Amino acid sequence: MAEIKLVVLDVAGTTAQDGGLVVKAFQIAMEPTTPTVDELQAMTEHVLATMGQRKIDVFMHLCKGDFAAAFAAHERFVISYTALVAEGLLAEFDGVSDFFRELRRRGIGIGITTGFPREILDPIISELGWSELIDVSVAASEVDQGRPAPDMIFRALEQYNKSNGLEIHVDEVAVAGDTESDMKAGVTAGAPIVLGVRSGAHSEEELRATGATHVSHTVITLLTLI
Repeated sequence: MAEIKLVVLDVAGTTAQDGGLVVKAFQIAMEPTTPTVDELQAMTEHVLATMGQRKIDVFMHLCKGDFAAAFAAHERFVISYTALVAEGLLAEFDGVSDFFRELRRRGIGIGITTGFPREILDPIISELGWSELIDVSVAASEVDQGRPAPDMIFRALEQYNKSNGLEIHVDEVAVAGDTESDMKAGVTAGAPIVLGVRSGAHSEEELRATGATHVSHTVITLLTLI
């Protein structure tokens, strides 16, 4: 296996403790549609099953393909989640900033990707103090296809290469995430290490079934794999 020169990491559930904030913001966003208790439960189950995917795509499903309704709900979600972040309710997992510093000490690039749009990702980076610790970030709103497509991984690699004058290839990239869609994206991209993290949405069985090469309770385990 080639030497790992870049890691591409998910945010909520992987490097940051979501603590149910995604579900809470989704439920707030759907309140104006006045779902029944059963409908809201079904929506919540879909949100949990599709963690890691692009949020507008999830809302398109919840709104049965009605773009105007999905766009409005997505806007409400952005406002709600950003407010929760501003309240300090999102925190990094223990040791993540030190993990970033160790990667940088080793000369390994750090990219973060997310199913959130840029309007949410930037406040997260700022609130958690990651601006000077990571090299590149990619939001799902900036690529043609969100996860499980590998577009964000490729965009992070492209940006890192361009900003550093490098020609790193995907076989020198490690991927980590907490959802099935993270695993599928890493496998499809061709990353040699796809770490499934049990600290988020999906179980070890689900992560392994969708392609995880390794599974751990923490993203920091990457340090032992690269």
